[in-house]
Amino acid sequence: MQYIYEAIKNSEAGKELKAEKHQPVPTAEPLLEAFKKNIKLKDAFGKLTSGKQKEYTLYINEAKQEATKIKRIEKVIPMILQGVGLHDKYK
Repeated sequence: MQYIYEAIKNSEAGKELKAEKHQPVPTAEPLLEAFKKNIKLKDAFGKLTSGKQKEYTLYINEAKQEATKIKRIEKVIPMILQGVGLHDKYK
């Protein structure tokens, strides 16, 4: 009950909690190199929603070794060209 009264007081006082907007994620260097080699890939990636772009970028950036990043890029290129998100099969 105390929380409800506190929420009412905060509302009356004009206090608001604003949601943080997502922070942009820097694109991995190997992915940028792949864009230079394949213009269709760059165009297809640009057509994806920002959320799907972020999924792919985070997936690639999470790899610690460059070799792993390159393998992940090779794995997702067909998905990007199809316009599919990384986690679309779970939706």
